[in-house]
Amino acid sequence: MLKTKYDVLTRNGKEKFVVVPLKDFEALLERAEDEADFRAIEASKKRNAGKPLIPHEQVMREFGLKPSRRKRKA
Repeated sequence: MLKTKYDVLTRNGKEKFVVVPLKDFEALLERAEDEADFRAIEASKKRNAGKPLIPHEQVMREFGLKPSRRKRKA
C-alpha cells in the first residue's frame, strides 16, 4: 500500500482539499493509470476469448515492420 503524508484544507469548517507532495501525487497517478490499463487488458481478453490468435510475424508484416533481431529466451 502506498503511504503518503498529506494535509487537508478546510473552507467554512468543511474539508475541501487535500495537498499531497508532488512525488506522491505522481505515484498515485501512475498507479491509477496502471490499474486502468490492467482493467482494459482484462476486458479485451474477455471480448476476444475463443477467437483465433494472429501470429506476431503476421502482425509485423501487415504493419510493414521489420522483425526484431533479438533472440527469444527459451
